[in-house]
Amino acid sequence: MKTPEGYEKADIDKYLEAIGAYVVKPATFGYGKSGVPDRVFCYRGRFGAIEVKREGKKPTKLQEMRIKEIQQHGGVAFWGTAAKVIPEIDAWIRKL
Repeated sequence: MKTPEGYEKADIDKYLEAIGAYVVKPATFGYGKSGVPDRVFCYRGRFGAIEVKREGKKPTKLQEMRIKEIQQHGGVAFWGTAAKVIPEIDAWIRKL
């Protein structure tokens, strides 16, 4: 059974597949770096990440820190629901 966030992830996964992005779904299971975004992707040679949230939720402080780290290293990072993130990625793609 999917969680509310699981439905958001599924919609984002379908979108990323449709645009032909390479996608990784990190699962650290207590190993590795904490706060890594839910989806890490590469599109046309550009690195990006998505922290998926259900409606009304925001990233934790640690997740915000990881998003900033990605941006500081030249990547793009998005967070939110599928309805929020997908148009943001579309806008980013149009600028490439």
